[in-house]
Order: sequence, then C-alpha cells, then structure tokens
Amino acid sequence: MHTVKDVMTTGVVAVEEKTSFKDIVDVMHRQHVSTVPVLDSTGRVRGVVSKSDLLLKEADPDAGEEFRFSPEGRREQHKAAGTVAADVMTAPAVTVPASATVEEAAQYMRRHRIGRLPVLDALSGRLIGIVGRADVLAVYRRPDADIRRDVVDQVIKHDFAMDPARFEVTVKDGRVTVEGTIERRSQAPSLMHAIRHVEGVVSAQDHLGYDNDDEQVPFPLFY
Repeated sequence: MHTVKDVMTTGVVAVEEKTSFKDIVDVMHRQHVSTVPVLDSTGRVRGVVSKSDLLLKEADPDAGEEFRFSPEGRREQHKAAGTVAADVMTAPAVTVPASATVEEAAQYMRRHRIGRLPVLDALSGRLIGIVGRADVLAVYRRPDADIRRDVVDQVIKHDFAMDPARFEVTVKDGRVTVEGTIERRSQAPSLMHAIRHVEGVVSAQDHLGYDNDDEQVPFPLFY
C-alpha cells in the first residue's frame, strides 16, 4: 500500500513567519500554488497560509478599525489586518506524517476540508514535502491488472487465507466484480470491505455463494 511519502511533492514552497503579505502573494503567483506552509526559525511548521486567508484583506480593508465580538469574527479581523505570515496564517497547521497511507491523507483532507497537507518526517518533525488532492487521486490511475493482483494475492489469499481457485475476479476501469463460493456466509461483508480498500478500487460488488449459512437464525423451540 502506498504511503504519503510515495506520492508527495518534495519541492515544497514555504515562507517564514516574518514573510510580508506582499511577498507571500508574490511567491504564490510565481510558484503557481494556492497554499504555503509557514515555518518558524527552527524550520518547523507553525501554520499554513492559503489564498482564502489572504483574500480576507481584500474583502475587508477596514478590519483594523473595528472590534468584533465573536471568536470567529476576531480571528478573521486579525487575519484581515495582518501584514506578515504569522498574522494571516491558519494555525495550528493540519499536517500528515510521511508514513501515513494515502487513504489516511484523503481522510484528513475530507475531515478538515482542505486540499493540501504539509508532510512531516516522523523522527525530526521537519517539513519534507506536501501532498495534495491530485497526489491522492493518483492511486486511481493504477492499471486494472495491478488491482486484480492485489485483490487475489493480498486480500483473498493472504489476508483471508482463502483458495483463489474458488473465485473469479474481474476488474474493469477500477470496478471489481468477485464471483465464487466462500465457506461461510458471514465472511462476505468483511471480504468485500477489504477489497474496497485496495488502492485504485472505484467500486466492488460480489456474486458469492456459500457452503454454510452461519447467519441463519434457528426458530426457537417451545414445549
């Protein structure tokens, strides 16, 4: 299974806490990025500046002239009035370790509603890369033959210790179909769950029979 380290971009564009507002805009424009990590003097990630953070100034030029009472209002006011990265960044930064799986990175992005994650080295905690939605989605470019091999060899044979000869597995455009016979009916949900989590699988459906119906509830006996 691929980790974030396998798909991340290593040429990270970052700024320092003292980087000016205009310099941040310039960096984003020249490097064609929409988000930049903010590093402190030791090189550790303190926050992230996105174009959304910077747009607050354009949307609210008078932010420094009035006081807002809600926590969210005060945060936006502080960003809109900011002149350096430390003022306008979103902190703390949502980061991901290089050892995390691509699936875990996707879950982070969905949970926090962000499109890019700074990647940290697990030992040093230093920034070593950045991973975005396009990097995560790259797993869906895997060839069907590779997906089928993982389903048969890794899931069916290794993880579930089943005989692959009992199954017919086909993969078309990432869509997996599994036909065959399993020993117990109760094995089907967990087997299909594991197959859906194979990298590159778009969908998975089964046409499985079973030798034993261990989910059938016997009728109670009354005397």
